[in-house]
Amino acid sequence: MIYEVVIVGAGPAGYSAAIYTARAGLSTLLFGQAEKGNLYKAHLIGNYFGVAGNPSGSSLLETAEQQLIELKGEHRSEEIVGLTAGGDGTFELKDNSGGDWQARTVIIATGQSYLLAGITGEKEFTGRGVSYCVTCDGFFFKNRPVVVVGSSDYAAAEALELLAYTKNVTILSHGKPPVFSPNFAEKLRQAGIAVLTTPRIASFGGEDKLEKVVFSEPLTDGTVEMSAEGAFMAVGMAGANSFSQKLGLEMEGNSIKIDREGRTSLPGLFAAGDCTGSPAQVAVSVGSGCVAALSAIKLLRGVDAYTQYN
Repeated sequence: MIYEVVIVGAGPAGYSAAIYTARAGLSTLLFGQAEKGNLYKAHLIGNYFGVAGNPSGSSLLETAEQQLIELKGEHRSEEIVGLTAGGDGTFELKDNSGGDWQARTVIIATGQSYLLAGITGEKEFTGRGVSYCVTCDGFFFKNRPVVVVGSSDYAAAEALELLAYTKNVTILSHGKPPVFSPNFAEKLRQAGIAVLTTPRIASFGGEDKLEKVVFSEPLTDGTVEMSAEGAFMAVGMAGANSFSQKLGLEMEGNSIKIDREGRTSLPGLFAAGDCTGSPAQVAVSVGSGCVAALSAIKLLRGVDAYTQYN
């Protein structure tokens, strides 16, 4: 099945977009876990138009979920770890359970994700060994020893993609215990990719290009360094930056560049909420999701204007 709209991110922007597209009668699929977002953690919301009583962020999200269900929209909790544009104008998405999905339009509403992990030398070695995009840079590391920095399914997906270029791939957990879904844990095992539970990485080192990774504490064998010619950053979950780099989207700083209609530089792909650099306020995100949804509806229906009156 090809969904008319797939939305990546279950925060206020994502839910707002999903409610609008589902209400317009479009097949709508929302991905994400609301409890991982900032709104879910907000204890009291006292400045949202027309909502009295200082509700919690989680209660607003629960109401949004009920709205989406009533409108026949779908919601899945899997994490999207891959997003590519197909040659026929559709989009292909991969989730962390091994599922493959297709969509005619996509709305990115992942919230803000930060490019740098704060490791000494990270910025200096970017483009000289440190990378944030296997699709973009994996080719340059053929048969070289590389590491993937991260502890989630996103890191696993990047490591598996690197196998097309080199078999010498190691995942470094960077101070967190690795947590992979059963699907990715099995794929890593079958591929023979080493997963090391490591202390935080203190710095990247080398002369003109990356040569080593230095840890803040000794590893189990007593060493504090590891040789590597490439380090692919996959800290946290796949988000706006990772999708943007792989799709070649225009960016403004660390945010996806959109026009007034929520459109990105790639036709059929829209963005909404914090990932576009808008103020981190629920009211702004809800409005941004609405704008992106209306633009997707107009594109799919081939009209210049669309309004939901009731």
